[in-house]
Amino acid sequence: MSDQWTLYREIRDLFLEQLEPLSTEQANTVVPLCPQWRVVDVVSHVCGLNADLVGGMRSGLGTEENTARQVAERADRTLADVAAEWRSYSERIEEIYEEIPAMAVALVADLVMHIHDVQHALGMEIDREGPGVAQAAARYVEVLKAQVTERLGVEIDITLTDVDAAATGSANLGLNATSFDFLRSIGTRRSRRQVEALGWTGDPTSVLDEAWRVYGEFPAEDISV
Repeated sequence: MSDQWTLYREIRDLFLEQLEPLSTEQANTVVPLCPQWRVVDVVSHVCGLNADLVGGMRSGLGTEENTARQVAERADRTLADVAAEWRSYSERIEEIYEEIPAMAVALVADLVMHIHDVQHALGMEIDREGPGVAQAAARYVEVLKAQVTERLGVEIDITLTDVDAAATGSANLGLNATSFDFLRSIGTRRSRRQVEALGWTGDPTSVLDEAWRVYGEFPAEDISV
């Protein structure tokens, strides 16, 4: 059993333990930080990622078209139905994660991001240091570094302060943030003003203009989580 599958399964099962006692009304709560999905729609998306992988898809899983389809295909199902489907893919997903470790890292990161979205929508305590948070942030550190190099032709030093020692690189631009704060920020779950207030060294304007946004535009208003 791969470490990545063990982590993904742990995160999934903890998430479903939180969600399965919800009433139908609670399951239909709108999640503001997703594209106006309900809680059950978020679960449909992460379930649908598994379904698409089992069905043979290996690229484009997270495109707007595919995420919309993942939700639409399960629009008439209950949370319990979607949870059961999600669990049903376990054996095959474990095999895929062993075959493609990078896919496992990406899906862990996506799942952690959406768990925080749902916890925020339901007024639950946010699991800021739970399983997978540091790994999810580390994955997006590499995404951001690559985008900054590709789009701006410069380097950026990023330190996750709850995980890493202080950066000793030579880059003129740097960022120090906790794994949770970085993850919420890089996922555009924080306003631009909030991201600018992180622990920057140097001027982040060009990065925020051209390389930062992984998931859409910055929210217009500050976000409380």
